Amino acid sequence: MSPKTPSLADIPVFRAANLKAPKGGGSWSFPNLIGILAEISQETPSGALSFVAEIIAGAQSQKEPVAWVAGEESVFFPPDLIQRGVDLSSLAVIRAGGKAESLTVGEWLLRSGAFGLVILDCEGSWSVEDSALGRIQRLADRNQCAVVFLTRKRRTDPSLGSRVALRGCVRRSGYGPFMVDIHTVKDKRSNSGSRQRRQYNGPAGLY
Repeated sequence: MSPKTPSLADIPVFRAANLKAPKGGGSWSFPNLIGILAEISQETPSGALSFVAEIIAGAQSQKEPVAWVAGEESVFFPPDLIQRGVDLSSLAVIRAGGKAESLTVGEWLLRSGAFGLVILDCEGSWSVEDSALGRIQRLADRNQCAVVFLTRKRRTDPSLGSRVALRGCVRRSGYGPFMVDIHTVKDKRSNSGSRQRRQYNGPAGLY
């Protein structure tokens, strides 16, 4: 007899998922992203990495393993993350060959239950079917994980799909110490939009 294909219920969870997402919306802190799909968009390289690094550092501070799935050729600049307090030695980085492979990798990372946060870096212009997003969202909710898609698009462009519960658009201004604004343009948990501002310093020699 051929072996039975395991269902989601058959796959063990190796991570103690004991965090609970707080009620309400508007916050981009790591605990508030658990169990949902979030999307951070930027039209041009404009500071989204600095904001994502803050979420990663928040997850690592709670001893949650983090994975970064690079969907295209490029990947983050390591000094950026180090300066934001990210521990690169405990950050899993997976290079995928495009949209289909990235979504498959993301699904299996979530299915394992071993990661508290999965970043899917969508460098190109992606369009994702709601069925694929639905599978990822159910796994995130089942294993109490956070999933963040990093996209390159304008604020007026639609989100990746209806399964995305939280979307913010990032804009950077200034140099040296620079300001990063994230405008929440979609939040299914709250009808009100929000805006958060951060000030960051660029890596030495870059500005």
